[in-house]
Amino acid sequence: MGMAVASSIDNPSAVFYNPAQLPYRQGFGGSVGNTVIVPATYFKDSLTGKRTCAKAATHHLPSVFIKYTEKDLSFGLGIFSLFGLSTQWPDNWIGRYTITFAEIKTTFVNPVIAYRFNDYLSLGAGISHIQSSVQMENAIDLSFIGLTDGRAKLKGDGAGIGYNAGCTLTLPSEFTLSLTYRSATPIRYEGKASLYMPPPLASSVTRASTKITLPSLAVLGLAKDIGPLTLEGDILYTGWSSLRGYRVTSDDRTANAYYSKKWRNSPSLAFGFNYRWTKFFEIRGGYMHDKSPVPAQTLGPELPDATRNIFTLGTTISHGHFKVDLGYQATFFEKADSTRSAVLPRGTYRNFAHLIFVSLMYKR
Repeated sequence: MGMAVASSIDNPSAVFYNPAQLPYRQGFGGSVGNTVIVPATYFKDSLTGKRTCAKAATHHLPSVFIKYTEKDLSFGLGIFSLFGLSTQWPDNWIGRYTITFAEIKTTFVNPVIAYRFNDYLSLGAGISHIQSSVQMENAIDLSFIGLTDGRAKLKGDGAGIGYNAGCTLTLPSEFTLSLTYRSATPIRYEGKASLYMPPPLASSVTRASTKITLPSLAVLGLAKDIGPLTLEGDILYTGWSSLRGYRVTSDDRTANAYYSKKWRNSPSLAFGFNYRWTKFFEIRGGYMHDKSPVPAQTLGPELPDATRNIFTLGTTISHGHFKVDLGYQATFFEKADSTRSAVLPRGTYRNFAHLIFVSLMYKR
């Protein structure tokens, strides 16, 4: 439904989207799913016109959700990967001294509790333990001393604690209003910085660390039931200003650097529908306009983001206690120009991504 589900989600993944929705479905439920992301990215140099394609890759974001509701009280648990992408460029491309490989992985373990106070109000909240890893690689220019490129690699692991909360209000005329919030989470990464240098220079490995704050997310959603049809519109606000920049420090100071990002908080609009064709079959679809938080002066090849127009389509097939959810998302990125920086490659990035989702759910 294009992410427009905060007020209408009715399955165990409400642990993530809005825990206050859990008490509206009695009994036990669980789901196992996976989202497959297939991106395509290329860069066109503004001076030479040469086009460089990022290496093809497929990413997986698995998820597990369980919930149990007894009368007005619900407990739930979600294990999911909210951020999990990588970008890899050819070793000889023009921006190799900025980045050749960048990756972030996260695993959230998110228990929640929710309570329905009456027919009109329910609240839910939970905490998240987040495990994360990052890795970045780039070439080192040694042509000024007549040597081939060296290579630098930063790799680290970290953990953090965050929280999420939600509120659902049931309004007259089959309207439902929800507000949810997922906190920003600072994560300190500890790892190592490796320099691989050609002879006669010496390679080295040293301990290194940095801190990155994952963004907050607030969602306001309004849903309306019209018989078997549910319509919803959501406003999402992501606190990307948490990533103003990050500093890498190392024991021997060889990897010390500050990376300015100046990302901005960004709003998104989402609209979706769900139609219960029969008790065995549902169809749904949606659209999201997702504004990029990345300014042109810090737009780089590690995450060449741009404003996105997202279209989704999906279905649910039910049989007995089981449901299968299938979904597809086409993500169209607007072109993004990186032209204002003296250190980043100048040119235009273009992106497109296919997302395929499948989930198996059991409920009783």
